[in-house]
Amino acid sequence: MRKSLLLIVLLAALGFFAFKTIKDNVRKDIYQPVALPTSVPTPPLKLIKDIDNSKIRKSLFIPYWTITRQKLNSGHYNKYLYFGITPASSGIDKQEAGFVGLSKFLAIVPEGSDKELVVRMVNSDDNFTILKDTIKQKSIINDSIALANINGFSGVILDLELSAVPFDSLVKQVDNFTSLFHSEVKKNNLQFGLMLYGDSFYRLRPFDVKALSKNADEFLIMAYDFSKARGNPGPNFPLQGKEVYGYDMTKMSDDFLQFLPVDKTSVVFGVFGYDWIVDEKGNALSQANPLTDLQIQKQFLTNCQYKDCIVTRKNDSKETEITYTDTDGKMHVVWFEDMQSIAAKEKYLQQRGINNFSFWSYSYF
Repeated sequence: MRKSLLLIVLLAALGFFAFKTIKDNVRKDIYQPVALPTSVPTPPLKLIKDIDNSKIRKSLFIPYWTITRQKLNSGHYNKYLYFGITPASSGIDKQEAGFVGLSKFLAIVPEGSDKELVVRMVNSDDNFTILKDTIKQKSIINDSIALANINGFSGVILDLELSAVPFDSLVKQVDNFTSLFHSEVKKNNLQFGLMLYGDSFYRLRPFDVKALSKNADEFLIMAYDFSKARGNPGPNFPLQGKEVYGYDMTKMSDDFLQFLPVDKTSVVFGVFGYDWIVDEKGNALSQANPLTDLQIQKQFLTNCQYKDCIVTRKNDSKETEITYTDTDGKMHVVWFEDMQSIAAKEKYLQQRGINNFSFWSYSYF
């Protein structure tokens, strides 16, 4: 009897540590690349020869923390996306800085411009609780719709971010929540957009793109932050070079367009970079420091004052890598996206039929 009890305790302990290891590995994945096969093998899609630039539509993310009193210039963008509001224990948090900054956003956007409201759900632990509670979900949805209607937004965009093992139960919860959000928003004659990780097919993500394809009017693919601040140096999101980096934008477009219509697909570019301190082998020694393109321009491109400062634009990724040694003798690697690399990626994506692009974010470039 005692031996059986000990065996049960031992098996339970092993099960606990195995689950904890899986959970920790998934959380770790959010910070560094993990070479996993895509969930769906896809053939390469044919390129479109004739590109119609008149079809291009561009939008700009405006985070609440970047807003100044300066008015935005009209004519540069077709749409402005306010980032945004976030949930509390019940409904939208009306004390949080994003909610408070909403009036500032409305004051700087060009009069009569199209604008959409982003619901920021970026805390995984809070999101798990919400996904299990339909009452909380309905409160968030109702508050979001009311704010959009009162303030003249044409639509609501959901940014639901999760770091978790993609169990069927969680995937189903995500599908149910987005479906409910979509249907309620449409009842109020608003558009509904859904943000998706650009590496959704490459890494462990609890999102079923095929199921989610029915749950939105627009899908905003976050094609940035592929190389994590807590990982090793690499491009923001390479155009090509999956043999080197594990994944790239050509494969990303293949994966998503198996399930998403091109006219509902929008690609979001991150106009920023990371600065890693590295060892002699180029491996990161600490978490990278984020830099806007404006900061990179002033610090490195206009007149780099650092020792051994080398600036190289890569042919495969189309992005720029900078290596240098700081005043303390520490070696650094910087990777960043800019308008030149974005132009190359836009051209390729247009050949895939994608004409909707967005930029993260205002004041970064």
